[in-house]
Amino acid sequence: MSALFQNSLYVVNNINAILYGIELMIYLMLIRQIMLIRRRTKMDRFYVVFSTVLLVLNTIYWTTQTYFAQQMWIVHSDYPGGMDAFLSEYVAVWYQTWGSTAVMTSNLMSDALMIYRLYVIWGYPYIVVFPASIWLGSLGACLGLLYESGRPDRNYFAGISTKFGTAWNSLTFSFNVIVTTLICGRIIYMGRRSTFSDEGRRAFTGAIAIVIESALPFTIGSMAYVITYGIGSDVAVAFSCYSMFTAISPMLIALRVLRRRAWRKEEESGFLTTINFSASRTQNTLAQGDHKAELDIEGKAEGGSALDPSASHQVNLDCTA
Repeated sequence: MSALFQNSLYVVNNINAILYGIELMIYLMLIRQIMLIRRRTKMDRFYVVFSTVLLVLNTIYWTTQTYFAQQMWIVHSDYPGGMDAFLSEYVAVWYQTWGSTAVMTSNLMSDALMIYRLYVIWGYPYIVVFPASIWLGSLGACLGLLYESGRPDRNYFAGISTKFGTAWNSLTFSFNVIVTTLICGRIIYMGRRSTFSDEGRRAFTGAIAIVIESALPFTIGSMAYVITYGIGSDVAVAFSCYSMFTAISPMLIALRVLRRRAWRKEEESGFLTTINFSASRTQNTLAQGDHKAELDIEGKAEGGSALDPSASHQVNLDCTA
């Protein structure tokens, strides 16, 4: 392996450490949010459990990568043949395969969640058929890659493993480009046709909503990795930090769901719905106005004044206009 590969591996370990810290903070925010919710739904609990599993998987991935780097650069720094010889000899060690399995599982789980989110935002089952087919293909490529790279005397970065790796990364990248484009397009389309208030439009169709709902950072990172990996550049290792977004992106979606600011599908109505906080406040204000009008009418009635039906009708119109 070249010096560029070693430097890229060093850089990505530091980037992953930073991203892991961000991931922990998001998870703590998520736990705090679920504790503030009095009426928790099944989906609320699902997102918490889902995020917990992703955190565990990413912890396994990050710790195994860091431990391997420690063994190569510090513990066995005097290994015969140097760091390159150590890497070639132990790249398929059991805990490296364990870490690869963890990050691939996290990736598949994240993509599966994106399929569900695609269905929620579009509201049509057929929209997920093609992405689901790509997901099944990436599952097969994952199994082939794990089998080949985990065998003795095999290397994740050499031999037939690279073919499975290229297939898996290409399918993952294609999946994320398609799903991200569909989600972004749908949100922009709904934003232009909606009658949301300014606050509601920013919450559900603004730039932050588009970036989080479509998992855009993960897609951009995977694009950089696939391009450099496909041309055989050693700098591809530095872009493998996108793997940390297999947990960060779903956690951000889960946090928006728990804060009731994400797109969601109401099962009882079957329609795509969102929570418009401004609209809710307006409805509360109107409800208070209706109640006040009724009290005024009842007061007049108790005072003995005759009530004109047309006047009462006018009051109701004024309150609900």
